Amino acid sequence: MAHADVNGDGVGDDIGMARRGGDSAPKGAVIVRVKTGPGSIASTRVATQYWYGPLWQGVAVLDGKGGKEIVVGYTMGAHFQSYRALTWRDGDLVTLSAPGRDKYWGIDGAVWISMGWQRLTSNPAGTIRKRVAVRTGDATTSPFKGRVTTFKWRPGGWNVAATKTFNPLPDRTAYSWGGFHVPGLTRW
Repeated sequence: MAHADVNGDGVGDDIGMARRGGDSAPKGAVIVRVKTGPGSIASTRVATQYWYGPLWQGVAVLDGKGGKEIVVGYTMGAHFQSYRALTWRDGDLVTLSAPGRDKYWGIDGAVWISMGWQRLTSNPAGTIRKRVAVRTGDATTSPFKGRVTTFKWRPGGWNVAATKTFNPLPDRTAYSWGGFHVPGLTRW
């Protein structure tokens, strides 16, 4: 499936996955395996709900610890998608919760909302932005109001580093915020 340094030792690891449950199944799972060396394979199974299409989103630097995170689909609706990020901790693959109050990494794109994540390569590892734009009145014609929250990884978890509000936010800009804007991850 992929080759990337997941455990943070500076050497690429082999990543594979298998899906359990059919396309759009109410309940399913994805099994992710990482081979970090000869005879050394870590594996985890994570639930999926109503996921359509491929589960693989990519491998990217999200937190400030060594190694890259594996991002796979969890659940989706008409325009919202929720992902699980798997990270290496003490020899195991575990879930890396999204910054803020959500466990999962959500993205959205509709006429009245746009939500996504941004990580600039110029920022230090462990810096990520959540960008959310919502129409402030009528769901199709009112202007957008946008909010960008910058999070930084500190030992023990994510912390808010800055927040900025844009009101009004041009439609074109609002729509460009949706999805992943993170090197290594597919946008949608």
